[in-house]
Amino acid sequence: MLKIQQAVTEDNLLLSQMLEESYRFHFSQLWNDKGELEEYIAEESSPESIANSLNTPNHKWFIAETNRPIGFIKIAVNKTIPDSELTGLYLHKLYLLPRLTGQNYGQQMFDYVEKLGQEQGQKWLWLEVLESNKQARKFYEKNGMTWYRDIIFTSPKQQSTLHIMIKKI
Repeated sequence: MLKIQQAVTEDNLLLSQMLEESYRFHFSQLWNDKGELEEYIAEESSPESIANSLNTPNHKWFIAETNRPIGFIKIAVNKTIPDSELTGLYLHKLYLLPRLTGQNYGQQMFDYVEKLGQEQGQKWLWLEVLESNKQARKFYEKNGMTWYRDIIFTSPKQQSTLHIMIKKI
């Protein structure tokens, strides 16, 4: 059975390890430059950065586990959807460790986020997903998320299109 609990500051090392492992496995092929990938992972997964986020009032992290940690969620409450007047629950990260997709864990985690948004009085659930990440886009569409607009993620050596997807909750 999947158990999801809110993370605390002391979970920053576990979250750092899970973020690095899952990001590397699921997304490294989407980067044109491995040096940029390493910089991005180092910045995103640094224990200090995660601890700071854990201590930011509208940010919440959750650890999903069975008999061991299998993934995590990061959300921000009352976050404005870019170029709009709408605010809602921003699903920043929903990551599973390698080889754990296809076991209904992602669905349970998404359902948890949606319920949490409703309990928090959020009118919208929204996220950003890479245009090239067809599997994730299909998953979110299956769960009622719809395309809202595109934004561009730019690094010194590449540009990627991100779809903003939204759902009224």
